[in-house]
Amino acid sequence: MVGFRTNARPYEAHSPATLGNGWRDASNLRHASTSTGGVGLLRVSGADLGRTGVLRFSVTGEFFSSPDFPVLDANNTRTAGTFAIGYVPLDFLDVSLSYTASTNTNSRSSPTLIQALGDVTLGARATKQWLPGLWAGGDVRVMTFSGVGDGKIAFGFSPRAVATYDARTLDPRLPLRVHTNLGLMFDGTGSLVEAGRLNASEEYALGINRYSRFTVGLGLEAPLPIATPFIEYGLASPLGVPDGQLASPDGTAVSVGSVAPRTLGLGVRVTALQNLTFTAAAELGLTRQVGYGVQPVPPFNLVLGASFNVDPSLQATGGTRVVERVVHEPAVTRTAVAAPQTSQVSGVVLDAKTRQPIPGVFVALVDSTLPPVASAPGDGRFLTYALPSGTVKLSVRKEGYLPMEKEVVLKAGETTSVELELVAEVKPATLALAVTSKRKPVSATLAFLGGPESRQVAFSAANAASHSLQLPAGHYVVEVTAPGFLAQTRPVQLTDGTSLELAFDLEPEPKQWQVKRENDKLELLQSLRFADGKAVLLPDSYPMLSQVVDLVVRTGIKRLRIEGHTDNQGDKTANLNLSKDRARAVADALIQLGLEPARIESEGFGDSRPVAPNLTPRGRELNRRVEFVILER
Repeated sequence: MVGFRTNARPYEAHSPATLGNGWRDASNLRHASTSTGGVGLLRVSGADLGRTGVLRFSVTGEFFSSPDFPVLDANNTRTAGTFAIGYVPLDFLDVSLSYTASTNTNSRSSPTLIQALGDVTLGARATKQWLPGLWAGGDVRVMTFSGVGDGKIAFGFSPRAVATYDARTLDPRLPLRVHTNLGLMFDGTGSLVEAGRLNASEEYALGINRYSRFTVGLGLEAPLPIATPFIEYGLASPLGVPDGQLASPDGTAVSVGSVAPRTLGLGVRVTALQNLTFTAAAELGLTRQVGYGVQPVPPFNLVLGASFNVDPSLQATGGTRVVERVVHEPAVTRTAVAAPQTSQVSGVVLDAKTRQPIPGVFVALVDSTLPPVASAPGDGRFLTYALPSGTVKLSVRKEGYLPMEKEVVLKAGETTSVELELVAEVKPATLALAVTSKRKPVSATLAFLGGPESRQVAFSAANAASHSLQLPAGHYVVEVTAPGFLAQTRPVQLTDGTSLELAFDLEPEPKQWQVKRENDKLELLQSLRFADGKAVLLPDSYPMLSQVVDLVVRTGIKRLRIEGHTDNQGDKTANLNLSKDRARAVADALIQLGLEPARIESEGFGDSRPVAPNLTPRGRELNRRVEFVILER
């Protein structure tokens, strides 16, 4: 007895459905085709090419109908359709081909119905990921334009620089991607018809441009679950126009800048279905004036399209035919063993912190001679070779990340999906420490507070030349104390793998202290001195402020408020403002001396809180003061 059973390997979606995804899911991003092929939005091209080996088919339809276009009393209706195909053969290369046909009906053209059939665009784009989230490169498009009944063909050539930045690399909560295009368009359509033979309506219907153009394209998209809204801006500035002036249909001269085509596109791409993207958009014309030789811009244009992504290498390859044979012998029944079935692992590699896809990650099978596979650019996905069923161990490696291994249980004849998270390798910052006084080393204690790892270090004057310290990246407050010297403090921001010199020059303790701590205040035995009527500290006030910093550090004061006060002489509003400014000036001076801004606040009260009668010069002197109030210990 012989039987057959066929099991097909399921199709692995490289553009999975976004329905039900989370807000920050990396697979919300859909690499779809532009209206003329190649990845991007509607008109603006992208530099992030997505997965290699992907074919993208797209069909785009356009329609608008408007009175008084392109001239008064002319009713215009236009429909157009474009079929495009794009392919990514290599991780840095995208090639595309498109075919466009259009019909235009205008009451002022002759004939009223004009068709433009057979416009073809061939494009190639080469890009590279230069920084995390930033892709940039260039593309070249060659175009052919059909003639006007006499078999003529015109050619166009357009080199451009393209760039894409994914803001999710900065913050996964910001699902925004920015695209920019800058280039030139060398247009030969002006050779199809002699100058002066066509009116403005006929030039528009046939797509005649008599000048080359400098082109700018800007686009912004937000990859969200179910749909991706986007906005585009386009500008085409004519080049080589004599004297920068063109003739308008009413006979007046118009400037090139006023007729340069400018458009704003608003649209949405629906990504709820696997591999299939629907696009709906409205393009608004921002240019109203018309000049001969430059294509006018319709007030609006409606666009509907669909794009389908397919990767032939991931199509179902059929199953394994299993043959069972039973031989009947006397008292013995034998059953042949089914041929073993293979399995595969499909997955995506993400950064554990940002949840962004990581391209170029090598995924290999531990203790296997099979070569590793690499995660694709853009979406970070991978697909292994055929593997035996059962438990396998994957080895995942990428420079700049900690290596990892993951066990996966494979079922016969099935593709197992996994999500791998790599943790970025953290390289500590290196600090070269120096504590001196009058250029001589001083033995001191350095406390590194805050950050991922607080640390206290004893600095020895005898071994000053060998002092270095490694700390993980983060924000620290460094406090330095040494017997016989005023304490100092300073905020320090450390980044991964950097080297930083951290030097402190300490001042000896004063013979007579001018600052002391009394209950919830720091009392100054001598008033701070300012320039007359101004919020400018005089130099002899800074030694007292250094003593204030010392007491803040040694007594562990966490928050301090600086309060300014004046006497009652002069205008009250002016006194209030002066007290506020002087309190702020003292706070700024303490920040310059190393105190963190978060530990200090300031306020001014004018003459509202006197400590002595304002009847005598001495009383007014006492009221002109700055106080230090302890808010938190």
